[in-house]
Amino acid sequence: MKVLKGITVLVVWISITNLTAQNNPLTGKWEAEYEENNEKSYVTYEFRKENRKLICYTTYFKDDKGQGEEYESLAIKDILFEGGKGNGKFMLAYEGKHYEVRANLTLRDSNTLVISYSAWGYSDSETWKRLK
Repeated sequence: MKVLKGITVLVVWISITNLTAQNNPLTGKWEAEYEENNEKSYVTYEFRKENRKLICYTTYFKDDKGQGEEYESLAIKDILFEGGKGNGKFMLAYEGKHYEVRANLTLRDSNTLVISYSAWGYSDSETWKRLK
């Protein structure tokens, strides 16, 4: 009987974990606006559930004229998120090299996400808007 109770508890825990990941408020597509040399560009990110973990990918780039291309690469991994706040490892490219930087994620409201990080003595934050 103890084995049956243990299995029941495990099944309930797995079900709650899966439901939480599926209903995570970050899941879906987001867009960030960047400006460099007086030119704006836009990047689309997508939070997905893979192997019971939440992962974020870069999925699309476009310029301010609307010309763009699909591009998929890992953007944030090892995401821990609860109660509107969390953290993860943000992937950054700097001088041709790729780095993992610890980032804080804060959901301001259901459509606004702030990603904050610090690297090489420089701190920055990005505001991402949910795409509908």
